[in-house]
Amino acid sequence: MTSPFVSHGDELHLSNSGQLELLRAVVERGVLMRTTARGFSMTPFIHDGDVLTIAPLGGRQPEVGDVVAFTLSDTGRLAIHRVIARPNGGWLLRADNAAQADGVVPGEQLLGRVVRVERNGRRVCLGLGRERALIAALSLRGGMTILRSALCLPRRAAATALRSAQGLPRYRSAGRRLARPVEVSRATPAESASVRRHLNPLGVDATPTADANVTDWVAKRDGKVIGFVQYVCHPDTDAAWGGHWLFALTVRGRSRGLGVGEALTRRVIEHVRARGAEELLLAVFEDNDRAIRLYRKLGFEHVTRPGLEPALAEEKAMSGRRRVIMRKRLGEKPAL
Repeated sequence: MTSPFVSHGDELHLSNSGQLELLRAVVERGVLMRTTARGFSMTPFIHDGDVLTIAPLGGRQPEVGDVVAFTLSDTGRLAIHRVIARPNGGWLLRADNAAQADGVVPGEQLLGRVVRVERNGRRVCLGLGRERALIAALSLRGGMTILRSALCLPRRAAATALRSAQGLPRYRSAGRRLARPVEVSRATPAESASVRRHLNPLGVDATPTADANVTDWVAKRDGKVIGFVQYVCHPDTDAAWGGHWLFALTVRGRSRGLGVGEALTRRVIEHVRARGAEELLLAVFEDNDRAIRLYRKLGFEHVTRPGLEPALAEEKAMSGRRRVIMRKRLGEKPAL
């Protein structure tokens, strides 16, 4: 039996004419296409990882409030945004989580309409029903910013309370005793790609490349990834970033303060020591007190790398935050 769907297992890019023609051919056949949403431009109604079903327009003109698939004029990539107005000459589109509209998009750039959103195997109806016209009106007048703030307020309050608790020694001590065990293992390609998308949601390519000098690890509890760390070796020791480095240590908010970051860091230390290296380096924001306390506990100390100072100073000028370098000599055993 021929399936009525065309499924894509990863992010669909329209960066070349071949992919664009393939998508248009699918739409011309009048079949549905299923693809996975990547990024956070359509939150809170479409989340990263949601499965979208895109239907051909079939001569039907998109209505205000519809979520449509179209090609971006500047990059030729596929985008999923909402119709917020119908001016002369096309459709005014805007992502639900964007500060500005895309501008007027002509009809020839529209490829289809999102008719179904699935999250964790269940259909999500909010955002595509009758309320879609109201969402478009709010977006057109900037009201979505107020709505997003209102929707996020309870979560932000809960997150603030949790962060405060995570800084308490009693919370950390009790949590480590009561929390279920954490398994640290090498990340699969799918796990690496998923974490990279969250770390860099606007990145074009989240696919890890095969490189003997790069190793990703994940921490999992009950099969769910709750932490990530990356080891990178720059063989050219004379280069500014030369040597063995720990990068991108990340722990999901609810699991912080429970020893997950420490377990991941210790795993990298063991790996680098097994390779016979003399030291392990890392870069951390100087105002990240909790991370610095963890690294100090494990034997890291602040050092200066003259070759990196200009780049770190420029980074601070652009972002307002500065990273500092820390080093652990691998002849030392980590504290217990």
